[in-house]
Amino acid sequence: MAARSSRGSATRRRARGFQPLSNTVLGWLVLIFLSLVPLPLGSNRPLFWAVNAGLVSILGLVFGIAWLASGEGLRVRMRDIGLLPWAFGALCVYLLVQILPLPGQPFLSDAPGATLLMLLRTLTYGVFFFIVLQVSLNPERAHHLLNMALAVLTAHAILALAMLRSGDTLLGYDKVAYLGSATGTFINRNSFATFLAFGCVLAFAKLLADLQHALSERDPYDLDRPWLHVALAAFAFAALAGTIVATQSRMGVAAALVGMLVVAARSIPSVRIARVSAVIVATGVVALVGFVVVLNGGGLLERLFYTDQSWAERLDLYRQVVELIGIRPFTGFGGGSFQLAFQQVHQPPLGVDRVWDKAHNSYLTLLSELGLVAGLLIPLMLLTIGWMLARAPGGSARERLPVTVALGVLAVGASHSLVDFSLEIQAVTLWFVALLSCGLAQALYLATSRSALDDPDTGSR
Repeated sequence: MAARSSRGSATRRRARGFQPLSNTVLGWLVLIFLSLVPLPLGSNRPLFWAVNAGLVSILGLVFGIAWLASGEGLRVRMRDIGLLPWAFGALCVYLLVQILPLPGQPFLSDAPGATLLMLLRTLTYGVFFFIVLQVSLNPERAHHLLNMALAVLTAHAILALAMLRSGDTLLGYDKVAYLGSATGTFINRNSFATFLAFGCVLAFAKLLADLQHALSERDPYDLDRPWLHVALAAFAFAALAGTIVATQSRMGVAAALVGMLVVAARSIPSVRIARVSAVIVATGVVALVGFVVVLNGGGLLERLFYTDQSWAERLDLYRQVVELIGIRPFTGFGGGSFQLAFQQVHQPPLGVDRVWDKAHNSYLTLLSELGLVAGLLIPLMLLTIGWMLARAPGGSARERLPVTVALGVLAVGASHSLVDFSLEIQAVTLWFVALLSCGLAQALYLATSRSALDDPDTGSR
């Protein structure tokens, strides 16, 4: 118990006390980067992957210089996050093996260039996850990051509606696809819907947390003008909900609902009077969202009645991808090689008049490109993060907010990936990584704080 308390005290000191200026600056740089990364078509081009890799490397350099100057250890150490570093390292090593010449054949990957780009993207996500994890261990900074992230997501939603209503353009240029649907600065409406679903989860979780704070006198956080915070969160939620409906993405809306159900399950008030008051206020918010949905939801409702053909085509695609996996079940065809590899099995009744560059199921994509062993590493990492988040100790709604948001975002990404490829779009993935990392950092902080409180020798210090 003493050893556990010592680790908890060390974590709290690392979270609270050193380099506040450098980490605050780094936090703002992270926010600026996240704000800009969706603008160039969701960063879904090799040029943007290279640029973002360079920017994340600069962030890593800034962090490294600040860390070396401090003379202290890392706030979150590798051993604090269990199997994650090992699984991530194994994934990177396997991607590297796929592009190295092997005896008897040039490469394990059918598309070594694409695999090299996947390795670059993977390293970018890993470094960014590590940076946000270190920055977010401070609870005040974590909440500030989430507040500003919600403002950025809401601004993107409002921009998307403005572009839809003023000529249905993409930053002033004519769109070539998904006319009549809100796509924001993305090409694909489904990927944009996942991006907005993260915002819906964040706004909904913050709305419930601020509402509980406004209704409770025992919340340890001193929040100025709590009802103003409730109103702002409700506005953000309404804007994001209205925009995600305007995307006309059926599964995007469904994934957002899954994420919000997870948030609701984690945010039920424990005080009876708070429950009643929360239901009353929540009813008003639902009415507001319903009004916004009515204004934007005609196209979505229409698409809900015409699903048979699209799902039949999707099932044909999945059957052929499973056939592709069976050809190389253990080695895969190489990271990023799906478009090239799928040509080996592509046949009617699946349409042959178009190029299938995505499996529309990220799990099947991983298994076809990396095999049944390495292809399960990313789901394993996400399950590990989900387990660590779910085991985080309780507390006030505001204390739990980053963890609750991360669980909701994880539910959104995991569910939408069953039928689409949103997490293969870099801007979506970077936001996914940032929100998960912020929540995981606070889960670690809550765990170490609670372990110290449970120790009679240190709990009163």
